Amino acid sequence: MIGTLACEMSALRLATSCSSKILISTRNFPARGTKPLPRHLWDMKDLEEKSGGEYTHKPLRINKLGGRDPETGRKVNQHIGGGVKFDYFMIDFHRRGPSDGISTYDERVLEVRRDPNRTCHIALVAGIEGKRWILATENMKAGDIISTTSHLSENPVIGVEGNAYPIGSLAAGTLINSIERYPTNDSEIFVQAAGAAATIVRHQGDFTVVKLPHKHEFSLHRNCMATVGRLSHADIDNKIYGSAQMHRRFGYKMSSGLFHKKDGYFGRKIRALPPVRQLDTPPTPPPPTQKFTLSKKELSGLHGHAKVHNLLAHGYSTRDYPQ
Repeated sequence: MIGTLACEMSALRLATSCSSKILISTRNFPARGTKPLPRHLWDMKDLEEKSGGEYTHKPLRINKLGGRDPETGRKVNQHIGGGVKFDYFMIDFHRRGPSDGISTYDERVLEVRRDPNRTCHIALVAGIEGKRWILATENMKAGDIISTTSHLSENPVIGVEGNAYPIGSLAAGTLINSIERYPTNDSEIFVQAAGAAATIVRHQGDFTVVKLPHKHEFSLHRNCMATVGRLSHADIDNKIYGSAQMHRRFGYKMSSGLFHKKDGYFGRKIRALPPVRQLDTPPTPPPPTQKFTLSKKELSGLHGHAKVHNLLAHGYSTRDYPQ
């Protein structure tokens, strides 16, 4: 047994010192205590097909994934699935206007309604370029006029709730939401939950430090757009569903009811906040996913003389299974 252990240790050292490529198989489940799993709620490929790859303000009926990975079909998110079919509304998170400093892009709020697919309310606004859905702030109502400008002013501006500005133009202490991660139209958006708002802390050269609702601070480019104000529907956590069946109606599956032993990941952790993280350049896209098909010999893991099956002399066939 000691000899076998020594052989395994030497093989491990050889594998770690080798610089060749290593084939790793994962089940799309990260280790406990790492970043949260991605939420698979709607089928984005089906949304792109039904919308034609373009934005539309009309309600759509798209497929719901129910917490399953769209590629493998494995169950990734627990307690998600079923429920009544709701219409899906495409949200335009990126609000950009003229940057000349004189004119603004004005829109009128036509309707503010509850979105069954999100926690905060949404607002239908109309302008010269057409209609679109945006996230509604807490005091937004039908009939309001909201404006958008991309002009980066020299002096700080006290923003008006519902209007969109570059974060470098707003004064310190302003509450903002729907913040762009990078100054591009395809970047991710911070602060989308109901009742959430971030705070502008200070300006540092070409960057602005923003404090998110979870108290972490990020240094974003001054040209990143954001909407002034706190998001609507802040009292969603105080609302009572009434029964477990109402939860199922909204697509939340109940837990098993069995006792689950705590494994140490549920305790309260008091840690110091991380330093300010600067987001200057967008990350490079990941390499495309590659799939490999291995034969029976390759899957066996045997090498040398052990690769020959014991029953080969008795008529055993090593051919692959028929398709």
